[in-house]
Amino acid sequence: MNEQKFVQFLKENFKFSKGKGIGDDCSVYKLNDYYQLITNDILIENIHFNKNHFSMNELAIKSLGVNISDIIAMGGEPEYFYLGLGFPKKFKEKDLKDFYNGLKQGCNKWGIELAGGDFSGSDKIFISITMVGRTERPIYRENAKNGDLIGITRGTGESALGLKCLKNKIDSKYFINKHKKVIPEIKRGRILSKYVNSMIDVSDGLLLDLKRILNSSKKGAKIFYEKIPVSKKLRSFCLKYNFNEYELVLSGGEDYILLFTISPKKELNLKKENIPYYIIGQVNNNQDELIVKHNNKTIKLKDYGYDHFLHL
Repeated sequence: MNEQKFVQFLKENFKFSKGKGIGDDCSVYKLNDYYQLITNDILIENIHFNKNHFSMNELAIKSLGVNISDIIAMGGEPEYFYLGLGFPKKFKEKDLKDFYNGLKQGCNKWGIELAGGDFSGSDKIFISITMVGRTERPIYRENAKNGDLIGITRGTGESALGLKCLKNKIDSKYFINKHKKVIPEIKRGRILSKYVNSMIDVSDGLLLDLKRILNSSKKGAKIFYEKIPVSKKLRSFCLKYNFNEYELVLSGGEDYILLFTISPKKELNLKKENIPYYIIGQVNNNQDELIVKHNNKTIKLKDYGYDHFLHL
């Protein structure tokens, strides 16, 4: 079983009668004149991060950032969160204080509040955050339309390259910071939510997260690699260290950019907002098809991105 099949199993067996449940970036529950958004993400030592690569302060801020990004991807504003923290016996008081200082920095930076949670001893560091937000118009993965343009807010692959630098002990502060620091696209998300048909944040890889939109919408797509804003810095780094540029850009994870689909007509209005974004392809009715072209040649990869079930 892969992640997609497992999510489908959950959707079929656990119906959410109060609103939109499993299968999107957040659950959605109608409250009076707005919708409540709730998301949960976990970070586990040696699966999602290596403790030697992060300070406790950095871990706290990143754990907040990835959850905020889910709220933004559904057109929402983050408000408050609950924290579940498991920490090893070897943890020192300073480690805990550094972690909570990081949380406080994140709260001040993004205007959110800690509402409660739980903590426990654990064999490894375990961080679980449940983030609550709100929106007047939820953006779902399932609303991509035939003919929609596919857009991204920034280039991909730099976080994955940063992880490679850490693993291979390559000195590159620029790319390592791209991996360690999550910057939720709050301002761009607010603007995009007025125009887009579907949206997701890229956490597990550009192709894999696009595939999630396509599967939910029962659509296919063609994207053009040359339209993706690959930085000269990334390209030269790949040449220097013999890294596969396609794999980093197309299936490297943890970029936390916004990936969206929008009608050509609404895209004309979006242009007037004067925010950076890049149109990289188009949605079609060929369900389950995802073609990547680069200068008229088809790119084939072993996998689309990080599937948690394939890494068990």
